[in-house]
Amino acid sequence: AKRTLRRRKKLEKETKQLIKQEELKRLHKAQAIQRQLEELEERQRALEIFGVKLERELRGESDSGTKDENQMLHEWFELVLEKNKLMRYESELLIIAQELELEDHQSRLEQKLREKMAIDGKSK
Repeated sequence: AKRTLRRRKKLEKETKQLIKQEELKRLHKAQAIQRQLEELEERQRALEIFGVKLERELRGESDSGTKDENQMLHEWFELVLEKNKLMRYESELLIIAQELELEDHQSRLEQKLREKMAIDGKSK
């Protein structure tokens, strides 16, 4: 009986260590995603500023006579493509973040279930 009890406690300890490691991995991944989202926001802001400037040039509101209209339109379409690419990337990052939240929630539920299952039959 003692041997079984020791084995059970050792298994519980190892399980808790694995759970902690998984939580840390999810935390690091979530932090990386958060950094990427912040960088993405900065890039989007810079593109927005450049887009406003370019739009003014296209309308002739700016004193930029050096660029021809075809070049400005090309830059405008490149800007729109880059902005769309960043928006798709942001959506992907948000989906990954949501998956991490769900994995974390699942892990907590599994831990609660293990705790409830560990209660002996008389206490249940």
